[in-house]
Amino acid sequence: MKKNDQCQENCSEYRHRWTITAGKAVGKRDELKVTISLYKRNQEMHADVKKVLFDYEERHRREFDALLPLPNAAQAVLLPVGPNAGQFLNSLLKGSKARSILELGTSYGYSTIYLAEAARANSGIVTSCDFDAEKQIFANDMLRRAGLADHVVFRSGDAIEIIEGLEGEIEFCLIDLWNSYYIPAFDALYPKLAPLGYVIADNITSPDPVAGEGYRQHIRLKKDIESILLPIGWGLELSQRRASI
Repeated sequence: MKKNDQCQENCSEYRHRWTITAGKAVGKRDELKVTISLYKRNQEMHADVKKVLFDYEERHRREFDALLPLPNAAQAVLLPVGPNAGQFLNSLLKGSKARSILELGTSYGYSTIYLAEAARANSGIVTSCDFDAEKQIFANDMLRRAGLADHVVFRSGDAIEIIEGLEGEIEFCLIDLWNSYYIPAFDALYPKLAPLGYVIADNITSPDPVAGEGYRQHIRLKKDIESILLPIGWGLELSQRRASI
């Protein structure tokens, strides 16, 4: 990341603040500027939502500790976005007022909870896609426990085919697939991305930083995309389409 890109985090207990500037550092005409205030974690979320997030995190800790000694532990455990990244996504989505939301990679639905909670605030809908329908059954049960099931539609199958079959513009998208699918997913998504729409890609710096850097270089070929790598979780690439002229 260039020195004049900025990602500042005030790590107080009660408030987190990210000020992000990108654009000129990567040769773009305009600057992407996003300022987000994150209040004490989950402070404004319903108790049912907080309880479900806590249960996810406790289960993940137990399973990760059990599998960590195994070879290829990173492949054995599909890491969730984590609480910091989840809260960032939630706040960014609420601030954007986006209503057409796409999640590529439901897995067991941890990030889906954060997106759905923001979708409820925005009167929006999350379309959550995954190849594994069994995982989506679990995710849907957790959403029901959190009182958020009405704000998510699940689609099972190939992510690229699902994207190509979607109607209308996409205002906000989280890409959280295996890294090898990031570029094809972005290319399928790009024609449908709304002006000022966001694309956030997770796991850019880990577990496959080479693939992550390949994705970062690829999206910078688009003249109307501003993008920056954020040191949150396993590395979030935050990209936004410029407004139409």
